[in-house]
Amino acid sequence: MKKLLAVFLALLMLSALLISCAESENTDSEDTTGNALDTTSGETEPSTVDSNGYLLDSVPNDLNFGTTITILFWSDVEQPEFKVEEMTGDLVTDAIHSRNLQTETRLGITLEWVGTPGNYDNQRNFITQAFNSISSGGEYDIFAGYSMTGATLAVNGYVQDLNSLEYLDFEKPWWPESLIGQATIGDKLYFASGDISTNMLHMMYAVFFNKKMITDFNLESPYDLVNSGAWTHTKMFEMATGIYNDLNGNHNRDINDRYGFATSSIHYDAFFTGAGLNTVEKGANDWLIMSPTFNSEKTLALLNNVTAFMWNGNDGYHGATGGIFSLDNTLFTLDRSYMALLRKNDITFEYGIVPVPKFDKAQEKYVTCLGFPYTMYTISTATKQPEATAATLEVLCSEAYRQTTPMLFETTMKYKYTSDNESAQMYDIIRESVSIDIGRIFTTELNNYSYSIFRNACVNNRAGSWASDFKVNSRVFEKCLERINESLAALQSD
Repeated sequence: MKKLLAVFLALLMLSALLISCAESENTDSEDTTGNALDTTSGETEPSTVDSNGYLLDSVPNDLNFGTTITILFWSDVEQPEFKVEEMTGDLVTDAIHSRNLQTETRLGITLEWVGTPGNYDNQRNFITQAFNSISSGGEYDIFAGYSMTGATLAVNGYVQDLNSLEYLDFEKPWWPESLIGQATIGDKLYFASGDISTNMLHMMYAVFFNKKMITDFNLESPYDLVNSGAWTHTKMFEMATGIYNDLNGNHNRDINDRYGFATSSIHYDAFFTGAGLNTVEKGANDWLIMSPTFNSEKTLALLNNVTAFMWNGNDGYHGATGGIFSLDNTLFTLDRSYMALLRKNDITFEYGIVPVPKFDKAQEKYVTCLGFPYTMYTISTATKQPEATAATLEVLCSEAYRQTTPMLFETTMKYKYTSDNESAQMYDIIRESVSIDIGRIFTTELNNYSYSIFRNACVNNRAGSWASDFKVNSRVFEKCLERINESLAALQSD
């Protein structure tokens, strides 16, 4: 009997224990559910991207400066970039108009655009107008000038260090690292560009090719060569050899004949950059030095190959590239990307586009050179509203990243002016491969030597005298670098 009672009591205690555990488990479960509900009851974090997946900037949404931001811009710019009065139905200019309007609305400002000639031939006019503005108390807040003018404004002390201003965030993708990294001297940054300048996309160098001629001459696909890493300048010249034909039978080489390759004097720079070469680099303390690649064996080898093709046979044409390519009688043409836009009504045949060729297969990647006619943006030292001005620059660039660049690059360049998906893919490679030689940014302050030494050797067939020519020119080049570094040092100490 005692044993039965003991068993009964044991079972009773076990039941109580099981009930207690079950209640404990239920209590824990309820608590967990309560905690989970608590975590979702707060406010939703604001999105960091827009409805199309493009990154948003970090400029506060509650700014209302209630002021006018005045921008001096170069009025002889090659493609629209600045002031657009109204919507016209053109995809790109409408996007620029929307960019400007959105910037004004977000910041509570009015943009006032003042144009003056300032292209390569008119740089001095632009610089003078900027200087006069500063001397008279600051009529302009932002200077939006031809790419070479930013450095000239900087060394003369006319513009502010952008890194010291609020709202500007150069870690964002609308400020390309390839430019910002090169333009930053020490911890100072005096000029910048990016999506805000539509002309940066227009000025990307590329090689256009005639699809029918590739087929007619049973040549390899340039697309396949690019994708395999075998698209080199040697390969391109090899394919272009033997193409010449005196089509009009006048026994003279002219624009109406058939050629393997065409370019003009201002485009030879693209071969230099495309080979991974530079004129200037940053040395100790970020001071500018002549790049060791400038006068290298690689440079001379490239020069020899280019001049041999262009001067030792009939297959190379030197002249107005857009015109001859649109005549449907040139296999390859080296030009800026916007040639397709300029000649859209003249080109009636199918063409493709590929990057500027590499130096050789061993070169790791393709490198894209930018033509000079794009815009460098700076902020005047005389502006009385640096915060509003910096916010304006940041928002203009970020809005361009979300509005003008997609419309220009994705919709217009990659699809409207291409005839196949391969060319659209090539545009991605071309854009991703853009490289900035800081020597080109400081071209005016370097007496143009950063482009003229190599370019003139190509144009004048002087590969054989490269060593002696470079020795003479490099002396002046080095003196110019010294002056630039002295000016930058003075700015760093301010």
